[in-house]
Amino acid sequence: MYRLCLKVDFPAPFRGNPVGVLSRRFHAFVLKSLQQESPQLSQEVHDRKERQVFSTHLLLNRGEIWINTPDREIASCLQRYFLQEEEINLLDWRGTVRELHCQTFDLSRIDERFSANLTLYFLTPTTFYQRKNYYPMPELKRLFSSAAKVSEIVTGQRIDWESLEPLIYPVRIEDLNVRTGRVSFGEFNVIGFKGKMAISLKALPEESQRMIWRLLAYGSLMGFGYKTAWGLGQTLLDPLDDARAFFRTPGASAKNREVFGNAQTRMK
Repeated sequence: MYRLCLKVDFPAPFRGNPVGVLSRRFHAFVLKSLQQESPQLSQEVHDRKERQVFSTHLLLNRGEIWINTPDREIASCLQRYFLQEEEINLLDWRGTVRELHCQTFDLSRIDERFSANLTLYFLTPTTFYQRKNYYPMPELKRLFSSAAKVSEIVTGQRIDWESLEPLIYPVRIEDLNVRTGRVSFGEFNVIGFKGKMAISLKALPEESQRMIWRLLAYGSLMGFGYKTAWGLGQTLLDPLDDARAFFRTPGASAKNREVFGNAQTRMK
């Protein structure tokens, strides 16, 4: 998994909610950026019927934008683009890319951060879409179903739901604090939830704990549920990411950055 972190400057402090029309425009901007580097790849991503292979997170209050993807070619194309083009134009909002970093999450790193006690922070509204209706609740089966789809994209191996479902029942929710909110994408609105959920995996055998941990890690890195490429469902998993550092500091911790060589970092 790759996380491109763009450090962005813009003329005035951002006011309002970046998730909605603005994040939808940024999704289109990413596709356009890919098209300049690889028209074939951009078309493949655009025409994809299954779950999208990248997600976006506009953290404009921190002066950052994240793009998450398990696809190395997508990460590489976007790095090349932003090393040449520094302006992000979303019509009524513009920013200038000051720095570009790439953070990697391989399986060894995910396993090193394993914990049977974990917390999911749902940073942007999260919802699940089923039977033409939104389901804005952190229901475990839906969370793990979403995570399993991400895992299949990352590993290329499908997870059998009949094998996974029995492992969900022993998962304990230790603390839950969420609220719902409405997001406008212009032509339609979405209701999602934000907040945090603390989970214990200790009732499971250790091997199953690690399997569940990996699924939640993949899910959190790409986002859970509906329209993650438009900025919904963006989630932080602690201790995979340090929640205290995230909420305390304006930028990502330097020790957690892994850059593809000096040529891959823009410094002005």
